[in-house]
Amino acid sequence: MSSHTRIAPALAEGISDRAFRLYCFLVLAGGNQWVTVQDAADACALTNHQARKPLSDLRKATMVESRRVYELGSHGRKTWHTHFRTIQERTNGVAA
Repeated sequence: MSSHTRIAPALAEGISDRAFRLYCFLVLAGGNQWVTVQDAADACALTNHQARKPLSDLRKATMVESRRVYELGSHGRKTWHTHFRTIQERTNGVAA
């Protein structure tokens, strides 16, 4: 397996079912790609509002990281969008 993402924290931290579903989507999205809240919510059959709290819980558990980007929204105005991705491993050459 080329990815060294650890699933054990997701199982041990007592996170919600929604948070686990979102975490699995972020892992399966692969390549540590930044994903918008809306894209993650759509992939897990949730609304944007239903996905925000579980994603925040994952960030607090240091399982994902986030960034805010000021970009053009769907209505043609600039707005803040939050993107998430799994935490990248900071160790080099360590096999899982």
